[in-house]
Amino acid sequence: MRELDRRTIEEGVTGEELMRRAGQGVADIASDILAARIGHSVLLIAGTGNNGGDVFAAAVELSKTDLDLEVWICGSQNQIKGDAQLHLKKMVRAGIIPKEVRSLNDLLPKTDPNLIVDGLLGTGSKGAPRGFMSTLIEWINIEAQYAFVLSIDIPSGMNADSGIAEGPAVQADLTATIGLPKTGLIRPEALPMVGNVEIVDIGIPFEFVEDTEGCREATMIDRSDILLPRRERDSHKGSYGHVLLIGGSKGYTGAIAMAARAALRSGAGLVSVLTPEEVYPVVAQACGPEVMVHSFPNIGKISSDFSNVWKKVTAVLIGPGLGQHPELIEHLLKICPVPLVVDADALCVSPEQIAKAKCPVVLTPHPGEFERLFGKPVSNRWKQAHEAAEETGKTVVLKGAGTVIAEPGHKLAVNLTGNPGMATGGSGDVLAGMLTSFLGQGMKPFEAATTAVYLHGLAGDIAAEMVTQEALIATDLIEALPDAFRFLQSR
Repeated sequence: MRELDRRTIEEGVTGEELMRRAGQGVADIASDILAARIGHSVLLIAGTGNNGGDVFAAAVELSKTDLDLEVWICGSQNQIKGDAQLHLKKMVRAGIIPKEVRSLNDLLPKTDPNLIVDGLLGTGSKGAPRGFMSTLIEWINIEAQYAFVLSIDIPSGMNADSGIAEGPAVQADLTATIGLPKTGLIRPEALPMVGNVEIVDIGIPFEFVEDTEGCREATMIDRSDILLPRRERDSHKGSYGHVLLIGGSKGYTGAIAMAARAALRSGAGLVSVLTPEEVYPVVAQACGPEVMVHSFPNIGKISSDFSNVWKKVTAVLIGPGLGQHPELIEHLLKICPVPLVVDADALCVSPEQIAKAKCPVVLTPHPGEFERLFGKPVSNRWKQAHEAAEETGKTVVLKGAGTVIAEPGHKLAVNLTGNPGMATGGSGDVLAGMLTSFLGQGMKPFEAATTAVYLHGLAGDIAAEMVTQEALIATDLIEALPDAFRFLQSR
């Protein structure tokens, strides 16, 4: 990033202007957060480096609104130099007088903040925070019980390259990273600190980015990476695929119904469900009138039904609520001619059998299912997801906080949308339905997986704003999908 900044400045954009753009982006995100939380009080906390300059630039932009602003500086104003000092002066001219905080007695905001903006330490900081900086970070984390925390560039105290905190680090709800995501933000070690991540575009020329080597292993899925094809005016339901979902059993009827409803909400033209005869009435009612629900009397006959009846199917999902039937999964892997999503209970065969499948296969294990499938507990998410994809030759979606998508020939894709409220029964079934829908509409497996995972997390974030993380349930994700699609289409 330092190299990219230098080259951009050489092209005629001043460092002061880049900092102003960063501040503008942070201010825009802060305004959106407060609008969603129905709050108006902002506490911006600056260090004495360039991150502090971003705080001052953001404060100037926020001063143009009717928000209640307060700015703290950890240290002395006399320590602030360069472009940061220029923006400090602009902030003072705008009528915002910062408060220097140096002891516990100073940590008394004028009003209880709805939003805390962390601009203490940036990418140049090394090692554990020292002195009062450490105390201030711990204070922010205590206040995070009541206020939303937005970190600028990286959470203060976190190493920008490794994602590791050697001492106290801010636990942000959202990180507004400047220009491009820093490698440390997407590392598994950083997950407790970064929250969601949004990129603030400061106008670095695209060709400079292309010339600069980034992380060799992985990339973060960003909003700009998700491209939903335009729907043509003369299209029809057959234009958007016919997906088949196989699942359900006595006591586990909700999983396949949620997957079906999610597939519909994700744009599939036609959705069919195949479910055991004994639970057919319950599943049919739960799926709703738009889904075509069919029953089978014998679990061993699914594969013959598939080959004889479902010739127009464009993608298949098997697993949600089905129970473990290894022989059925093995046979389906051999005969399925279209992309196949293997989820939940269907993850019960060997990697060698999966590797032999002629059709594209997407595996969607959570860590427990991954261990069952590959024989090892998940201790290194990036490495093990990559190895699993190489071993099977298929697409692997290793779910959980910081979901990792691996496929041979691709960098790992790491998703940072979503929140802890999504740790609830049925969330994975919704994702499986979405993924199958995108495959059925013609997306390639890696593209379908990144799109589904990003939108699934985004829907979770939207739902959490509506109902809180604590009250969130899986069907809330389906209800939030229209707003998630609308967010993407607003570009």
